[in-house]
Amino acid sequence: MKLRNVFASFARLATGEVFGRMATFALFAYVSRRFGVEILGIVALAQTVAGYVMECSDQGLKLIGARLLARNHALAAFVVPFVLKRRAALTAIAIVLGAMYALLGPIPPAARVCVLVFDFAVVPYAFALDWVAWGLGHFGVLSIWRSGVSILYVAMAIVAMQLTKRPIASISGANILSALAGVGFLWIMWRLRWRKLQGRATAEQIGAAAEELRPARVATLGMSNLLNLVFMNADILLLGAMTSTAEVGRYSAACKPLYIIFTGFWLLTDALYPYLAKVEAGAQAHRILLIALGGLAITASIAALGIGLLAPQILTLIYGSTLGAARLFRILLIALPIDFCFSLLWTVLISRGFERPVLYSLAAAAGVNVFLNLVFIPRFQANAAAWVTVVSYALLFSVLLIFVLKNKVLSSAPRSDAAETNVVWA
Repeated sequence: MKLRNVFASFARLATGEVFGRMATFALFAYVSRRFGVEILGIVALAQTVAGYVMECSDQGLKLIGARLLARNHALAAFVVPFVLKRRAALTAIAIVLGAMYALLGPIPPAARVCVLVFDFAVVPYAFALDWVAWGLGHFGVLSIWRSGVSILYVAMAIVAMQLTKRPIASISGANILSALAGVGFLWIMWRLRWRKLQGRATAEQIGAAAEELRPARVATLGMSNLLNLVFMNADILLLGAMTSTAEVGRYSAACKPLYIIFTGFWLLTDALYPYLAKVEAGAQAHRILLIALGGLAITASIAALGIGLLAPQILTLIYGSTLGAARLFRILLIALPIDFCFSLLWTVLISRGFERPVLYSLAAAAGVNVFLNLVFIPRFQANAAAWVTVVSYALLFSVLLIFVLKNKVLSSAPRSDAAETNVVWA
């Protein structure tokens, strides 16, 4: 793994992501200034529910598919149709569950239509080939797709709001149309470039790929991803169920800038993922991981302190006022270094085939997160959600770090399912 290649991939991803995030920020700034924090809360709630539907429609198939393509491009002819068929079936089930939650779930009545439309907007993503670009290392295409979809979504939403003065309908419609456009772009790339990849996989290679894509293995990773989503934003769903859309909007206003910061690092782990999947194991790789964790923790802590000092100014610059979210933002910043270190460990473990320890860790942390939110949100509302986030991150990172230190995951080759079972928590 050449460091230069990793950073070149990161730069390509970051370029598109920066433009996409800037566009999204423009949308939230426009909505908060023009329509207020309640509309912001409705959109945030709809995005959160759509995130769960999207995760249920995937169940880890994209990650495993990308991992297989990173190791052997010739598997594309087998892996792509296989993953698409599985995702189509899962998406049908997920959409029905999402619609039931939108119509019958514990959410404010004003948010139901928006949640329902965002739920149906997940359908195009079932057929998106972004994971193919990821696995093949075509980060330029992935960057164009990410930024293009976001910019198109925001532009259409703002134009429609200007013309109709109906924010929910405008944002919901723009979300669906931009998703369709993004999927179309990726399929054009498939027909023009990726489908014509040279080489043919052997029967043995196809058999090994089918083994990695079997339901039991996919379900383990899918449950890990779903639990990660629960861990990340169950608090927004619970705030929507137990408080008001204004409180959801206030908490979302604090979370959005933090997610932008997180995204910058997640882009780096995305770029690392294909390389880690095939990196040569050894004691040196394990030492580098530990040094990277230490340096990352120090750097992120300094950054969090500096950002916290400027919290009111940052929120005012984005939203036109702090929206009462400055204290929430500062509390959440405590989790910044923990999230960075956890994300690095998560990427290493998943790329090496250690899905089960990630699943167990996320299950423990997500369970604690939901329980504490249920206990404290009714009394302390968004403040409780912020502090619970910090506590849950600390627990999650601690459990994964213990596993990594005990098993030295980069000291040996990627694990098979059976080998992984033997080393978990040994």
